[in-house]
Amino acid sequence: MKSLTVKKLLIPTVLATLVSACATPQKPQSLLDAEKAYSQAATSATVLKYAAPELNAANKTLMSAAVAEDKEDVNSLAYIANTQIETAVAKAEAQQAHQNTKALMEQKEQLIVAAIDAKKASAQQQLAAMQQRVVSMEERNAEREILLAFGKIEFITGTADLVPGAVAGIDLLAGYMTKYPAKTIALSGHTDSSGSAERNKELSQQRADFIRDVLVSKGIAPERITAIGYGQSQPVASNATATGRQQNRRIEIKFNN
Repeated sequence: MKSLTVKKLLIPTVLATLVSACATPQKPQSLLDAEKAYSQAATSATVLKYAAPELNAANKTLMSAAVAEDKEDVNSLAYIANTQIETAVAKAEAQQAHQNTKALMEQKEQLIVAAIDAKKASAQQQLAAMQQRVVSMEERNAEREILLAFGKIEFITGTADLVPGAVAGIDLLAGYMTKYPAKTIALSGHTDSSGSAERNKELSQQRADFIRDVLVSKGIAPERITAIGYGQSQPVASNATATGRQQNRRIEIKFNN
């Protein structure tokens, strides 16, 4: 009878162990956040209309993250998916803004025609206001595109040298500042927490200065550019992971005027 009792006690324990072993692992917060961002983007008619390929790419990355076994791989893939989703949303917004600009231009043409008639003076005032709106919208679109490109700029680790192919954002910025000569900018360099704080501040300043020097070489007046290195003092993500450190190594731009 004792042997039977022991077996009865062991069976629930074995079953509980099997249930625990078969339980689905909890998803990391980074993956949950990326999936939430994807769900929100997927419900946007604008994103579906203008950035479906980018959204599909993000979906494939999320699927890879969902089956990845290594937590670091999951976090890295979730970060990539988030970037792809942000790119899709930014592209969709830019395309929508372009359509809005096109509509404004059509309205402007109508105002030009209206300026010929007896209401010429009034139409000219409306035209001037419309042109200013078009210019403002074009500036916002250009700045959004530049910020998106600068988010992809990378430096060779421990140096102020760009990785190959990372100059597109600088070229966009130089063209923008040439088109709008009244614009000034502030460049801020940031690093992760690897190495000493003193070295990181020096490195971040060198990187911000490098971007400024390239702009000056392209004909932008030095007094239009402020460059400051903040080192590791202003992280935007945790330095405990490779993904977070990658986000913290960045150049930020602030547009003035």
